[in-house]
Amino acid sequence: MKISRVKKDFKYIILNCVINRIPSWNIRRTFYKLLGMKIGGESRIGIKTIVDEPKKIVIGNNTIINEYCHLDGRGGLIIGNNTSISIYTKILTASHKATSEKFEYYEGKVIIGDNVWIGMSALILDNSSVEDDVIVGAGCVFKGTAKKGYVYLGNPAIKYKERKLKAKYTIEYNPYFR
Repeated sequence: MKISRVKKDFKYIILNCVINRIPSWNIRRTFYKLLGMKIGGESRIGIKTIVDEPKKIVIGNNTIINEYCHLDGRGGLIIGNNTSISIYTKILTASHKATSEKFEYYEGKVIIGDNVWIGMSALILDNSSVEDDVIVGAGCVFKGTAKKGYVYLGNPAIKYKERKLKAKYTIEYNPYFR
C-alpha cells in the first residue's frame, strides 16, 4: 500500500471523525485553515459536515454551511459571499465515467456565487456553476449552470422562475457558541 494513500485516508478520518465533531466553531475553523481551507470572515461550517480535500476549498465572507453537509474539494470548490447552504446538502466535485470499462475517476470544479441559497438536501454535482442570486430548492439534483437571479427546482433541477432579489444582502449569523 502506498504511504501517500495511507496519509490521505488518515487525514480523512481525522477530519470527519474528530475535527468535524468539535462543538466549537472557532476550534474547527482553526483546524480547517491549518489543513489549507480558505474561509472568509464571519463564515461558518456546521458540526458534522464531511470535508474532502480542504486545501481545494475556498469559502467567501458571511457564508453559512449548515450541519451534516458534504463539501467535496477534490476537484476544486469555490463558494462565494453571503451564501447559505442548508442542512444535508452535498456538493460533489468528482465522479466516475459511467461508460468507462475501467470505471475511470474524474474531477470537475464547482463554483457557487454570492447571495445563493441552496435548500435542504440538495445535491450539486461536478462541473457545475451556480451564479449569483440563485436559489437551488430543497431536494434538487443540480448539474450544469444555474443562471444569475433564478430559482431552480426539481430532480433534475430546472429553471422555475426569476428570484427578483432587489438588492444584495449580508448574512448575519450570531450563534451562542462559537
